[in-house]
Amino acid sequence: MIIGLNLDGVLAEMMPPLNDFYNRRTGNNFRVRDYKYHDLERTWGCSKQKAVRIVENFYQSPNFLKIRPMPRAQQGIWFLSANHRFFSITSRPESTRAITEDFIKRNFGSIIKKVIHTGQYASAASSINKFDICVQEKAGALIEDCLETAIDSANRGLFTFLLDCPYNQFNGEVSAESIPKNLVRVGSWQKIMEILK
Repeated sequence: MIIGLNLDGVLAEMMPPLNDFYNRRTGNNFRVRDYKYHDLERTWGCSKQKAVRIVENFYQSPNFLKIRPMPRAQQGIWFLSANHRFFSITSRPESTRAITEDFIKRNFGSIIKKVIHTGQYASAASSINKFDICVQEKAGALIEDCLETAIDSANRGLFTFLLDCPYNQFNGEVSAESIPKNLVRVGSWQKIMEILK
């Protein structure tokens, strides 16, 4: 099977260095567990435009280079590559391509053949949809960390894993009963390996 992989929050543990960058820049003291929504502006209490500018500055900072692989993501990709093929989708802008592809190559070798930048979290935001990319790439599954994206993809027929984290809980805005049956919340890459082996 071909599997689409979100980058940040699935392959790359972006939140700790981003949160550290934000705290140092603003004098705040947020912890990663304080992020209850995928939309950063809701946690930071600012406009979407300001949040995007902060993230764009983060991309230019040394903190961006401190991103490490998600726990067990490397083992999961290597293990599953015996039976599956992968590509990655990221909302990072095209300007981060060189650093992003270096991260993928250093941590996942040549197993992930393609990285698609949607630029959705950038000043010149794209309207491209991850589900449509998965259809174009003939993916049979998506591994995601954004609740809204996971629900949208699963509702449109794509088997979707939602990798559990503080910012993708239901929070009263989405009920557990409305979650599509082909959306599976998983606590770790270990569980993904057990399901897809």
